[in-house]
Amino acid sequence: MCGKIFLFMSACAVAVLAKEKHHRCNIPPSAPKRIETVINQCQDEIKVAILAEALQAVSLTESGSKRSKRDTFTGEERRIAGCLLHCVYRKMKAINEKGFPTVEGLVALYTEGIEDKEYILATLQSVNICLNRAQKKYVTTPQSLDEQGKACEIAYDVFDCVSEKIGEYCGQTP
Repeated sequence: MCGKIFLFMSACAVAVLAKEKHHRCNIPPSAPKRIETVINQCQDEIKVAILAEALQAVSLTESGSKRSKRDTFTGEERRIAGCLLHCVYRKMKAINEKGFPTVEGLVALYTEGIEDKEYILATLQSVNICLNRAQKKYVTTPQSLDEQGKACEIAYDVFDCVSEKIGEYCGQTP
């Protein structure tokens, strides 16, 4: 399932690149090898966590307790993708001690090996905008980041926002 999400994200990126021929900066066609390695490690961690959660759900159901159903499948995919992204952010040191993404960490992650100054500028601006939005939305109290699943949700929202903003800046939006 995580592989399908990765393929889906890659297909979306290719579709965006194919639609627009005139753009300000070039979005790299693939992630650096180091990031791919970290993604694979995180996918394995997510698989283990999902299996553990499923086993726990089965034991709860057998003991007479009911597990609440998830709202939609796409929400579950979003949660898994967010957890994968949070894992990548953590392993690439792009989050702070509370688990919230940092400007420095995300810009370094998204621009590793990139020389296009316009792309780097687009990334910096996008990360600043998106982290500001995420902070306003998710950091309502000092304890708000401790809620279960919040880190995954934040990671997904930040990734989605940054990708969209970079595409807008570089003139590569659908």
